[in-house]
Amino acid sequence: MEDPKIKWEPVNAVPLGDIEEAIGPLVSNRGGVSIMKNGTLLFIKKSDDNCKNACLALSEAGYLTDFRVKSIAGGNFLVALHGAIAVFVGAGELAEKIEEIKARMDELKFPGEDLIVPQGWTEEEFLAGLYGRGKMQRDIREQNFHVRMD
Repeated sequence: MEDPKIKWEPVNAVPLGDIEEAIGPLVSNRGGVSIMKNGTLLFIKKSDDNCKNACLALSEAGYLTDFRVKSIAGGNFLVALHGAIAVFVGAGELAEKIEEIKARMDELKFPGEDLIVPQGWTEEEFLAGLYGRGKMQRDIREQNFHVRMD
């Protein structure tokens, strides 16, 4: 049996340095974060092999479907899929991709999944969440570690 997966795994369009700059103040003296190249943020403990540790955490995240979206500084978003896993979606990235996200929403769903916008959410928040979840799926598959920030 094949693992259920989404069809579109968007490529991160935010320079990694911009993600580091936006996330740095949020994690300083708070346990740190491992950043994957497609924008996934892993709020896990520092280890002797941060890359291996991050990839292990990602391998366990493949079935996370529910998400919460939080606006952060600069109009950016954090898409939280678990207490220890989020995805960075940049304001410019979302603005640039929003029409494509709308057009490809079915490709951002898991097989058999019904998409329901939670009460009180804006369309932008919901689309950022779907897009971020898709970005995480690419990170799960590619497992490209970027940096550890403490």
